[in-house]
Amino acid sequence: MTALSVIAFVGPETLPLHVGTEKGFFAKEGLSVSCEAASGSVYQMTSLIDGGCDIAMTAIDNVVAYVEGQGGAETTNTPDIVAFLGSASEPRPLIAAADIAEIGALRGRRLAVDALNTGFSFLLRQVLEDYGLGMDDYELVPVGAPGARWEAMKSGECAASLLSRAIAARAIAEGYRELRSEPDPWSRYQGGVYCARRGWLRMNGDPVRGFIRGTLAATDWILDPANAEELPGLLMQHLPHMSEDTAQAAAAEFHSPASLLKSGQPIDLYGFQAVLDLRAKYGTPAAPVGTPEKYLELSYCRSVFDE
Repeated sequence: MTALSVIAFVGPETLPLHVGTEKGFFAKEGLSVSCEAASGSVYQMTSLIDGGCDIAMTAIDNVVAYVEGQGGAETTNTPDIVAFLGSASEPRPLIAAADIAEIGALRGRRLAVDALNTGFSFLLRQVLEDYGLGMDDYELVPVGAPGARWEAMKSGECAASLLSRAIAARAIAEGYRELRSEPDPWSRYQGGVYCARRGWLRMNGDPVRGFIRGTLAATDWILDPANAEELPGLLMQHLPHMSEDTAQAAAAEFHSPASLLKSGQPIDLYGFQAVLDLRAKYGTPAAPVGTPEKYLELSYCRSVFDE
């Protein structure tokens, strides 16, 4: 077995990694795949770039940020990373304290984010701008992953944040509000990808193709209605924060038109361009961004699809 280590923000979108292991899709490819939970994008991306893991399942904006010198931390190695496969990315509902009834009421408040210079923070900035709030009308507080952002809200440190759906459901049950924006900013936004160092990819072509085959097989297994009854139990097993109700809802969503997962795990180039546009607008220090192709290496996927 070839061991591969993946670091990811755990949620329903990471289920293919667990299914790939438990149902033998990775073993069939001669792989043993481990998944580490990321505490935040800074730790995740510095770990990937400096060789602490093989693959990161992350927002595609993080790839662009570190390649263009706008990452949240310095790295020992040069950030020569690329996305090689799409993945699910769970839209993050904007949840606010009970006394905040609309997005405009976030003026003057502190908002919890993963990091200041990441794509989801830029997406939030754009939503706030659409509702008349300038960058000096609120404060973004970097605290890390969705669980940490929820703790910052519960402590009163922050008034609102983009949270995972499972945590958002708990928050709403406790009296917090979801603030919806129109149009939906997530409707054409390429979120998640699997990425790796270019040099590592070149040296590990066979394991990478095996990982792609195993991940796609696990994704198709999840999307198969014949396996629907197993999904809530798998979600609760690997995501202990999920209640039975939220696991049932997440499982049902896999088989809806709004599914987080798509067969073939494609990367939406139109959605990726939206990511690049936001980074060009809000990224610091200011730097030109390239075309989507600069940050992608899809030859491994193409070779798998051509088999």
